[in-house]
Amino acid sequence: MTAPLDRPLRVALTVLGCKVNFAEMADLAGRLAAGGCEVVPESETADVRVLNSCTVTAQADATTRQRIRRLRRLDPEAHLVLTGCSVDANPGAYTTVDSIFANRDKDAIAGHVLAMSRMSDRPHGTPAMRSRAFIKVQDGCNHRCTYCIVWQARGESSSVPIRTVHDRVGAAIDAGHGEIVLCGVDLGSYGRDLGTDLATLLASLLDSCGDRARIRLSSINANDVTPALTAINAHPRLCSHWHMPLQSGSDRILRAMHRGYRRAQYLRVARGLRDANPLTEFTSDIMVGFPGETENDHAETLSLVDEVGLLQGHVFRWSPRPGTPASAIDDRVDDAAARRRSAEVRRATKRSGARSLAAACGRTHEVAWDAVEGSTAHGLTAGYHEVVIEAGAGIRQGGLSLVRADSVEGDHLRATLLPS
Repeated sequence: MTAPLDRPLRVALTVLGCKVNFAEMADLAGRLAAGGCEVVPESETADVRVLNSCTVTAQADATTRQRIRRLRRLDPEAHLVLTGCSVDANPGAYTTVDSIFANRDKDAIAGHVLAMSRMSDRPHGTPAMRSRAFIKVQDGCNHRCTYCIVWQARGESSSVPIRTVHDRVGAAIDAGHGEIVLCGVDLGSYGRDLGTDLATLLASLLDSCGDRARIRLSSINANDVTPALTAINAHPRLCSHWHMPLQSGSDRILRAMHRGYRRAQYLRVARGLRDANPLTEFTSDIMVGFPGETENDHAETLSLVDEVGLLQGHVFRWSPRPGTPASAIDDRVDDAAARRRSAEVRRATKRSGARSLAAACGRTHEVAWDAVEGSTAHGLTAGYHEVVIEAGAGIRQGGLSLVRADSVEGDHLRATLLPS
């Protein structure tokens, strides 16, 4: 697209990867709408498309390439903008897109897009990227996990000042978001560059949001869960759900990965959080087939999944990532064995998740509604259980409601809306 338009520019945003990427694109959507753009779903035609990429694994890079081809087929004439970690990790690799922005230059995307058209002065409505508000409070990573290249793509850890976070959270609540998700590439390191910490930020936000909204943390490593954070888990406006990446239940493998915790610490942290709030649920990322992983290492992972009682697990097989120390290790796990182990861990997380869903039945839950479509509403409890209910009066996308969980259907709860 080269000529200015006399109508609002239609922009479609596509997000791959982590919640930080979602938070960044939600912010971009708001800026573009305020500038007069019409932000449309990926499935609709657009003048400009922005793809925020991921590079956490070699498969993530492959997914980025596949999505570029798909978007080109969907909209051959659209101006395609590529950004995100795959850009930084693979300089010069993407020659079929129209514009490329490194992570450090993402703030310039809005101006780049707005310059393509004569915009009207009237802001156009834009759908939220999610009904829950994703607020990025931290970027970058100072860890050097041997399988990961994201720390190279994102750079060193940096934090958003507390006052700025308060402003963004307040704006999201005023816009009608009942749940705020605090996001970071390495969220547990929040504030170390500012002389503060995540517990201080979280406590101040919980005090200020009152009953209008609740707060959820996107992801945090077990070794970053401090006693102050553990105590905050008892707060009624903090979602009782902690996504704590595990990767492996074997100390030997965790050491080879350069993870900053060990099995005993992970279990100790999980027990402490449940002591503060017995309804706490855990989700996790689990890697199988890391070089040198034995059947005994795999068995330790399976036993830890059961001991913690994960609600969900994102299970993936290790793949060699050029530029990472792990890619130089020769002791590779046979592909068939890695696939079998992956299936076994998935079955273990499904079993523990089923137990969690069954235990949630009969209880009252506060639900944040992600989607209201026709006669059905979908949402999440504070503990991250998915709820499906017959939509009716009192249910608003983005809002909060109390429900009674009546039964388990597949991987979600069926519930009844309670009087407000």
